[in-house]
Amino acid sequence: MKKGYMIGLFFVCSMIAVLVVTLMWKRHTMDGFHRENENKEQAADSIQEESQVQHVEAERIERSVITNVNDADASQVQNVPVVTTKDTVCIYQDIDQKDGTVSIVEEKLSAKYIGLNREELEEALEEDSRVRVLEEENGFKSQHLELFSPERIKVLRIYDTSTLNKGYYIMEVDGEIRIYKDDKETLYYRTDLILQNLPESVQQEIIEGKYMDSEVKVYHFLESYSS
Repeated sequence: MKKGYMIGLFFVCSMIAVLVVTLMWKRHTMDGFHRENENKEQAADSIQEESQVQHVEAERIERSVITNVNDADASQVQNVPVVTTKDTVCIYQDIDQKDGTVSIVEEKLSAKYIGLNREELEEALEEDSRVRVLEEENGFKSQHLELFSPERIKVLRIYDTSTLNKGYYIMEVDGEIRIYKDDKETLYYRTDLILQNLPESVQQEIIEGKYMDSEVKVYHFLESYSS
């Protein structure tokens, strides 16, 4: 009986030893597995961080390149002169001070205004203004540049047609023939013609006040009866 007891005790101890070894092996295996997972996660995090850093650096470089390109383009644009061309559209806005009438005319740009920058165009318009005022052209008063670009310019022109002469009257004063403006009071020209030297039909017209609607007609009349 004692021998059987010893066998049973040996068997139980063997089982316990096997169980302990098995548990220790599993624990060791699990610890290794966890450490491996942790190493993989750390490696993945490291790769992700490195990727983010590279992405940020790439964006920074890209922004720098774009900025440099834009600066270069802006510099080139600033160096390009802005002038009118044969394709520039010219818009004239005319205002009549007599009654406030406004009219807009779109024309092809005059050849003398092509190839000018804003300052040069303003000077050219001012010079033209002085000439037109001296010539009393259609009641013209002034003009100035309102809009300027290579594609389109806009010029404001001021007129006062109330000052325009509406015609002329050929009249007799003390037997002499004189030319008056349309108000019949403002002397325009004193001729050397004598009323009695003209045909009777013409004399009667002049006595009543012979009207001419243009300076050219007045000139032709005087030329017809001058000796």
